[in-house]
Order: sequence, then structure tokens, then C-alpha cells
Amino acid sequence: MKNVLRKSSSALVAAAILAGLAVGCAPATTAPTDSSTPAPTTPIASYPLEADELGSGSIKWTEEKTADDWMMVTNEDGVTLGYSADSGVKLLQKDGYAFKDMNKNDKIDVYEDWRQPGDARSADIASQMTAEEAAGLMIHFSQSNITEDATEMTETLDAGVRFVLSFATAFPVETQAMWNNATQAQAEAIGLGIPVTISTNPRTTPIWPDNLGLAATFDPEVVFEAAKGMSTEYRALGISTLLGPQIDLASEPRWARIGGTFGEDPALSRDMTAASVAGHQSTFDADGNDIGWGANSVNAMIKHWPGDGTGESGRESHDWYGQFSVYPGDQFETSLIPFVDGGFNSGSLTGSATGIMTSYATAYDEDEQYGELVGSAFSEYKIDLLRDYGFDGIICSDWGITNDPAVSGYTTGWGVDGTTTAERDYLAISAGVDQLGGQTSVDPVVEAYGMYVADHGEEVALARFQDSARRLLETAFLTGLFDNAYVDVAHAEDIVGGTEMKSAGYDAQLKSIVMLKNSDNTIQAAEQTAEKPTVYIPYMYSDAKINFRGVTPAEAALPVDLATAREYFNVVTDKLSDTLTGPADAEGKATVAYADIIRASAEEMAECDYAIVYADSPNNVCVGLTSGGYDRATESFIPISLQYGEYVADCENVRLESISGPMVEEEISNVYGVQNIMVQMNCSYYEKTANLYNETHLDSFNYAVENMPEDAKIIMAIDTKNPMVVSEFEENADAILMGFAMDPRTIMDIVTGQYEPSGLLPFQMPKDMSTVEGQFEDVPRDLECYVDSMGNTYDFAYGMNWSGEIEDERTAKYDVAPLVTPENTVD
Repeated sequence: MKNVLRKSSSALVAAAILAGLAVGCAPATTAPTDSSTPAPTTPIASYPLEADELGSGSIKWTEEKTADDWMMVTNEDGVTLGYSADSGVKLLQKDGYAFKDMNKNDKIDVYEDWRQPGDARSADIASQMTAEEAAGLMIHFSQSNITEDATEMTETLDAGVRFVLSFATAFPVETQAMWNNATQAQAEAIGLGIPVTISTNPRTTPIWPDNLGLAATFDPEVVFEAAKGMSTEYRALGISTLLGPQIDLASEPRWARIGGTFGEDPALSRDMTAASVAGHQSTFDADGNDIGWGANSVNAMIKHWPGDGTGESGRESHDWYGQFSVYPGDQFETSLIPFVDGGFNSGSLTGSATGIMTSYATAYDEDEQYGELVGSAFSEYKIDLLRDYGFDGIICSDWGITNDPAVSGYTTGWGVDGTTTAERDYLAISAGVDQLGGQTSVDPVVEAYGMYVADHGEEVALARFQDSARRLLETAFLTGLFDNAYVDVAHAEDIVGGTEMKSAGYDAQLKSIVMLKNSDNTIQAAEQTAEKPTVYIPYMYSDAKINFRGVTPAEAALPVDLATAREYFNVVTDKLSDTLTGPADAEGKATVAYADIIRASAEEMAECDYAIVYADSPNNVCVGLTSGGYDRATESFIPISLQYGEYVADCENVRLESISGPMVEEEISNVYGVQNIMVQMNCSYYEKTANLYNETHLDSFNYAVENMPEDAKIIMAIDTKNPMVVSEFEENADAILMGFAMDPRTIMDIVTGQYEPSGLLPFQMPKDMSTVEGQFEDVPRDLECYVDSMGNTYDFAYGMNWSGEIEDERTAKYDVAPLVTPENTVD
């Protein structure tokens, strides 16, 4: 890479500080300390400061070597510092306090002075950066394999990368914590000593419900406590940024990523978002008081702006056939509500979420009223809109948008086909993006800088890159990484997945379970003297799945741990044949086929009190990265179904012409001869058939209905990712329970009456697929809802407890007409 001239811009520093202090939706900029931290008495213009003699005067700090071999410096009434003795960093003293000389110039710069606020520190270091150094910050790298000494990070860190998404969730806690320390020690020795911001996608390390389950509690306090717990775990591992929460409004019921959202209602999603951001970003003292940024704070990067839940016909924007979001109800602004009214207004001392990830999708309108027909990260309209709402935090693209398909074989850069990685970097940076998710090399960003210089001049280009550096590094100051990025390995092992976290997560899961039906009090409070019931639990089977990631073999197994189930019940179940008859796997061994399940006989079930049939909601075959809706074999669009049984899209509500579609070349013949013209592809799937891989989950239920004793009860327990058509089985079920990424044990606790269900539906349940086809992708809660055999309507905010349908303060607050436009307005 070329050496880019280091320049300092005092004008940039001043402008950046003013921007950081502006009111609106800028992230909070206080230092991660409490009110007792001493304030500097020297004006910023006087920096860098000459240090006092180390050890002179009234010393207000002590130093010790930790068990993990890093140096810990404790400042009296101040910040605790951490550094590696081998990194070349040394301590400087001023006014009796210790500071780290991170750039090794023997002076105390603004960014090294922990008494200064985060905005001033980030502006100072940004002004010292070359364009090449800033470019290193502007990619968000991904790392899957880690070692305790982090030698695999050396090349990446030497290239200037300082933001790393960790996919190493399966590694032991000790390894993850040691990797953090080794990575930070390497980074500290380079250049300005910038620490590594380690990020994660949402993890459910204790057994917290996913976002949809948290939404089903209808209780922002539960979300708040979950976020606090998760952030405590993240920081114990060295993770300081969450690529989440995912807050897309789930207004399209077929969309593949609804499980990561807070449901389809704008007000509920808004409140859950605010609670999540507050819980993640704030640190709390021993009495539970919010002290703002601190040791347990994690930056929240809410996603995916401007809302990714409106994909046409439920197709998902990771895949080329789902690249368009559509707005047939003219409610583009509705999807903004969780962001601008929730994420920007957390109600905590940390204020707005510090980051936003853009969506892959192209907001489609033939007149381009929602901006250019390109993915969100390339759209000046969408990025400008975000800034117009007052947001001054990080804007990061989703992963893979800058991939050059000629090199990587895959891209998500919709609308910028035929461009190189450097050209895509330039387009995104020009639109206003600060960081490029998933890119592996800094070189194209440096090349994009050259393009920026050519178009705008070096002064403007450098200021643009330094401004992104300011935003990016401010998050590291707010979470205290510049002062101490090291972790206590033993503490991490105690905290992550510990007993306290598991208990809190399990309690939240119980609160998330929704009881849709409870005929004749099938589920009721436990009797103290009741005998252990005898229960039939059938095997679950799912077909093999073939998609972009490869082949997942067919599966057939008991959906619960048998030993755990036997704590609650006398268990009757199925078994597998000794000889499997499914297709051979990669090693030539036969896989399981549905016919290999030997179901329990009616005679074996004769003494059963009830059956619990565990099932997943209908799962469509995914041929791309994320979603169904396309048949690769026939190269044609197919419907996404919300029912187990065969679905042929031939009702009157199915679109004969799709709203959106990529432009393709078509050959036509007329009086002027043969011509090639560009036309919009018709993505209609009229009269096509959906393709599911878990239809047999309904077969398991029907088998139980047909073979259980006549007086036995049948309970359907569904792990739910999307709304679904329940008319296929509801009438034959005595009780229906819905969970969301649930621990199977929660169902047992509820069925045996150990815990009263209290969850509410975070979305509507459709009457049938015709109403699904007729609803608008951008309009929440516009389905005709299913009415069950007992007369209950499975609408948003519906749920039952032991006494019947729930009506409480939660339903009074949220079971009202859905919001349409944000309360917050653009500047």
C-alpha cells in the first residue's frame, strides 16, 4: 500500500468536537468514569502536555502485574489502566496521575488523557491519522478461528484493522478471553496504540430467548435485564460492540429473519429497542443505578436501516432474488419507528445507539421516491435521511456488499453490478458510510481514497476519512478500551454462562411462552399430590437441506433430553430402525429417512395421559444464504409458505406481476429486426408450489391424534420463527403452546403447571395463505386473523393464562391501532 502523507487538521478537530457535542441523536460522549473522576484543568489547545517526572510529587496511582501477565494501573479516584509490558507503551505522570503514552512521543496527548470526554479524545486522535490509518479502521473484519496467542491476527493488525467480528463463539471461554488479551497487546505496540474493538452478532450464551421471544413478554424490563446480562458476559470476553439488536419491523410475515426482531408492531418494537440499547450500553453500580458508559458497556449497532422486513413476498435480501424491499401500502416511514423513536432515544445516560448497520435491500419504487435503486449502503438518500434525523454515530454496511463477484464468487452489492471492490468502497464512502462490513483487505479502501482525492481534492478527502475515524474511535473511548482493553480470564470463566445468568435467561424464556389454546383446562396449576403423568413425545424429523452453505443431513431424534423429560413424566416415545435407508452422506454412510422412525404403537400409548408434540413452525427450503422463494433447479420463483401442507399459489390474491425485479436483457423481434432490450424481471410465482423441509412435523401430530387413547390430551408445542397457518391442526389440539428459540424444558414446566404462561403474540396469526398473499409487505397488522374452534382470535397481543384470555396493562398499552409514522422528525 502506498504511504499516504500524515496531515493534521485543527479545523477538523474543532468541527468534530462541536459535532459531538451537538444536541439531537448523537451518542452520549461522557468518559467511562463516575462523577468523582477529576476533570483536567488544562485547555485542549495546550496539548500535548509535558509530563511530570515519574514518581515525583503526590503520587495518586499504583501498578501491579496481573495473573494474566498484563499491567494494571489504578488511579486514585480515576480510571484503571491496562497495558502490556512488552508493547513499548510506558507510563507518564501528570498532576500525580498515571497516563499511557500510546503514541510513544513522551507527551500526554488529548486522546491519552482519560480525564477528557470521549468526543474530544476521538477528535484528537483522528486529526493525527493518515488516510491509510483511517482506511484500516473503515473495514470491519471477520475472524472465525482463534488461538490463545492470537498469532493469526498479526497480519490483519499490521494492516491497520482494528474492528473485528468474532465468530469464535464455540471456543472455550478461556481461549476467547486470552485471545482478546493477546490481540490487544499486539495492537498496542503499533502506531498510535489503537485498541481492537471486538464485536459479535447477538449471542444467547445463557439461554435467553431470541428477540422475538423477548418481544412476546411485552415487558421492556425483561429486555432491559436481558441486555444487561448479555453485555456483562460480552465485556468479560473483551467484546465491546454488539452488531444488534436487530430491530427491523416484521411487517411481512413470510420474511426469514423475523426470529431476530421484536415483532411486527411499531410501538412494541420501539419500546423493546430502547430497552435493549439502554441495557447494552449503560453500566450500572451495585445499587442498580445507571452510571452511563463504563466497564460493562457495549456499543449497540442497531440494524438494518431503513428496515429490512418488507422484502417482496417475504424473500430475503441476502439473496439476489430477494434484493428488493417494497412499499405497496406507502408506509416506508413506518419501518423507521424502531430506529428513530427507539434506538435514538434509549432513555439511558448513554443516549442514542452508537452505531447503525444498513440493510442489503434496495427500497423499490419505479419513481425512486425512496432513493436510488441500489442497496442501502450505496444510497445517498437513505444515508442522508439517517443523518437528517440527527444521528452522528457509526454507519456500517452489512457484510459482503463490496465483494467483487469475479474474485469472491458472491456479492450482496445490489445495484452496483460490474464494479470492483475499490469502486464499491468509493460509492459507499461517498454516500456517507463509515465502515465496510466483512471486507478483508484495506488496500481497496486506500484505492478508494485516491478516487476521493481525484474528485474532491486531498484536503476534503482526508477530512472525510478522518471524520469516519472520529466516529469509529469514539465508541472505543466510550467503552474504555483506550484505557484498558484487557480482561481477567478467571473472571470471564466465572461470568459467561454462569448459574446466575442461566437462571435469569431461563426465567425470561418462561415469560416468553405463549399459550394459544387451552381446551377444558388441559394446562392448569400443578396439584401437590399429583402423580407423575405418562406422556408420549414423538420423534421430530426434518428432511436434508441443500443450500449455499452445503448439505445438512436429514435428522430424526427425540426433541428433548430423555433424562430431563423423565424428571417430569413417564415417557413413551419412538425409536429408530437399526438399518437406515436414507441417501448416503459424504462418507458413504446411509442417512436417516422418515420411514426409519418406528412410531410407538397404540398399545404402548394406551396408558398415556397426554402427548406433547414438539414441532418447528413451517420451514421453507433455503437455496441461497438465508431464504426460500426460489427453485434453483427450474430457475423460477416459488411461494414461501406458512403452512405444513402443500401450498399452490393460485388464489386471487397472488400477484400476476411482481412489484419489483432486477433488470435483465431480453431479446425481441419486430419489423426492425432482432433487438436486445433491458426489462424488469417478473418475479411472480402464480400457480407454483412451495417447498418445505419439515412437513413431517404435522405428520407427527396427526399420528398422535390417531393413536392416542380417546380421553388423552394432545398438546402442540411449536418453536416459532414466523407466523403460521394453524388451521391444519388447531381443532385436534387440546392445547397449543408457542415458544421462540425455546428450551424444551420450558414447555414441560408449563404443561405440568409449575409456571403460569404469560406471553402474548408479537405478531398476527393468519387465517390462511390467501390473506397472507393479500397483505402489504410494509403495513403491520393487516392480516385477517385465525379464529379457533373455541372462538378465540389469534391476533397481535393475544395469549392465555390459566384463567383464560389475558387482559392486563400490557394489552391495554399495545393492543391499539398500530403507529404509522415516527414521532421523531428530521432536522
